[in-house]
Amino acid sequence: MTDSPHVARRPRWPAAVLGAAGLMILAASLLMLYVGRTLARDASFAQRVSDSLDDPHVAEFVALRITDVLIEQEPDLTALRPILVVVTRGVVASAPFRALVRPAVRQAHQALMSSTTEHILLAVPDARVLIHEALATVGPAAADRLPPRLRPVLDAGVGAPWLPVVRGLFAAAGRLRPFGLLGLAVAGLCLVVAVVVAPNRRVTLLAIGVGVATTGVLLGMTVPAGRVLAMAAIPEAGTAAAAAGLWRAFLGPLRVAGLCVALIGVALALMAIPGDGVDGRALRSRMWGFVSQRRQRPLEEVARLAGIGAAGLLAALEPTFALSLAAVVGGAVLLLLSLVGVRQLIQPHLPMALRGTPEGINVARPVLVGVRVTVLLGLGVAAAAGLLRLRPPVEAIAATGGTCNGAATLCARPFNEVVFPGAHNAMGAATNPDWLFPNQDLDLRRLLDRGVRAFLLDPYRGNRIGDRVKTDFDAVPHANRKIAEVIGDEAWAAGMRIRERLIGAPGASAVYLCHGFCELGAIPLVPTLRSFVQFLVLHPGEVIILDFEDYVPPSDIARAFDESGLIDFVYRGPLGPAWPTLGDMVASGGRVVVLGETDVGDVPWYHLTWDGLLAETPYTFHAPEEFSCRANRGTPRAPLFLVNHWIETTPTPRPSNAQVVNQRDVIVQRARRCARERGMTPNIIAVDFAGIGDVVGAARELNGLPAVDRIAAASP
Repeated sequence: MTDSPHVARRPRWPAAVLGAAGLMILAASLLMLYVGRTLARDASFAQRVSDSLDDPHVAEFVALRITDVLIEQEPDLTALRPILVVVTRGVVASAPFRALVRPAVRQAHQALMSSTTEHILLAVPDARVLIHEALATVGPAAADRLPPRLRPVLDAGVGAPWLPVVRGLFAAAGRLRPFGLLGLAVAGLCLVVAVVVAPNRRVTLLAIGVGVATTGVLLGMTVPAGRVLAMAAIPEAGTAAAAAGLWRAFLGPLRVAGLCVALIGVALALMAIPGDGVDGRALRSRMWGFVSQRRQRPLEEVARLAGIGAAGLLAALEPTFALSLAAVVGGAVLLLLSLVGVRQLIQPHLPMALRGTPEGINVARPVLVGVRVTVLLGLGVAAAAGLLRLRPPVEAIAATGGTCNGAATLCARPFNEVVFPGAHNAMGAATNPDWLFPNQDLDLRRLLDRGVRAFLLDPYRGNRIGDRVKTDFDAVPHANRKIAEVIGDEAWAAGMRIRERLIGAPGASAVYLCHGFCELGAIPLVPTLRSFVQFLVLHPGEVIILDFEDYVPPSDIARAFDESGLIDFVYRGPLGPAWPTLGDMVASGGRVVVLGETDVGDVPWYHLTWDGLLAETPYTFHAPEEFSCRANRGTPRAPLFLVNHWIETTPTPRPSNAQVVNQRDVIVQRARRCARERGMTPNIIAVDFAGIGDVVGAARELNGLPAVDRIAAASP
């Protein structure tokens, strides 16, 4: 491969254009072939989905979705959600489940690719059999409560906003796949012609070889790059981890394809390098000098320093991706040095045409260009991930607009004349997979977003052992006396069984929100209070009530408010006889009224409920017809009135009961009856499963406000 003087006079730009076009077509064609085969073929697509279940994050996501579908069909399974999650997680990881998934995914894929299909269903109905068998080993009675047939895990109709996008993507992948092979032929032709018309064929072949190798490296980078972007773009951690697992399952083989392409590129480059031009030591020296040596031109020096700084920033912000990028680049360089050594070894045995030493060949320059392109694209991915993380939240900080708790008329109303929708045992949410016997279907932040403004919470002291919390019954003497009565014998027995299995050194004592037994479910108090801080910052016109059925000393409550920052939002004024208006509270910044049922000590903003401040109704109703408004705890004619409005089915609260008693008309009728009988405004209406029915709408109606879907302050 020699270059004559006449050839050297040829212009360089045709070879450069053809070479660049060939490399771009090569990369696009490889992606078309792989993505088209994976997305457009139902068998390949189903196999990738099945393989993705090897990733624990994907398996967890699917298990949670199936559990949610089961509970949607049979709401009274809510109390068993943690057990269902564990059982379903094991089922999803099994080979029989994957055998069921593949045909189900193939059917969904075929429906997606059909332009005449209006619904995409992903149904694995026989999975119910597997779940039933697994659950029966834990509790036969629980297994018998499963619905007779499992509804589709995914049911997307024509109204699904993402459906046309996904359908278009899959269809495009199918249409473009046949062009992949043609593209490879065109890319090869462009690269060959680029070498033929080049003024210096060896230099061009070297540059093309490095370009092909860089293309292979970039193909291999798609897996870590996609993972980083998925984790940054999706705010919910579990969903983001599942998306990253799917990305690995679908594009993981591109690593092997990229390695093969990179090897071909290195082989082409080595064909162009003359024997005495192959010097591994010089190559290493030039590459290190490219990073470490100061440039004479100011612009080049600024670019060098900016690149070093960007690399450091990438390592600090995205250490996992930075390590992946460094491994890819380092592996490529090591592979190149290895093949350079092989080239030197076989040099004496090559034809004379490949042993020459034409002038003008700089081996390090194209290699450095390839490394530079790889690093720059890696930095681009990291920058995109950083921008996604720094994007403004969906919720914007809302000005009050002259409203208090969603209405301007409430600003002038005294606190003791306002009705607050409330959540009983608000800390226990069915969305928490580790909480047994939850009273709520939504977590605290979602309750706030829905419009709930009064929260009944139970703080306890406990010690974390593994993934559970062991209740410290000795922290407050009166804690022991009520637990069996409150949670029932069945829950007491379950808690004791879990408690006896907690073996190991306990962690430091801390305050948790639990219901009777922290062993049955616990969330730390301080982070929970911080979620209230975040909400109050975003919604500066909202006033909320926190009512603690306290099993910890008042000093623990005060310390938690200090540590969380919620102390800055606490109402510090008097509660009666001259009551503040909601507008006064919003203006003062004191928008959290804190109540304690047993002991408030000398904490000035912590108000004792049953000592003349709050009265309530009974709370042990077993059927709607048993609802009454008679006096229970507290002074019968106290200035604040709590209406307990749920059906007691200890230890397993039932959403099916909430579907009946949480209807707006039912709540309004009972609240008005209690107001007439007791002569007091029902200030707090506490319900189970506040996401079911319309306790928020009932409170608005009782406050004399027009009905809306969601109160204004809770809207993002």
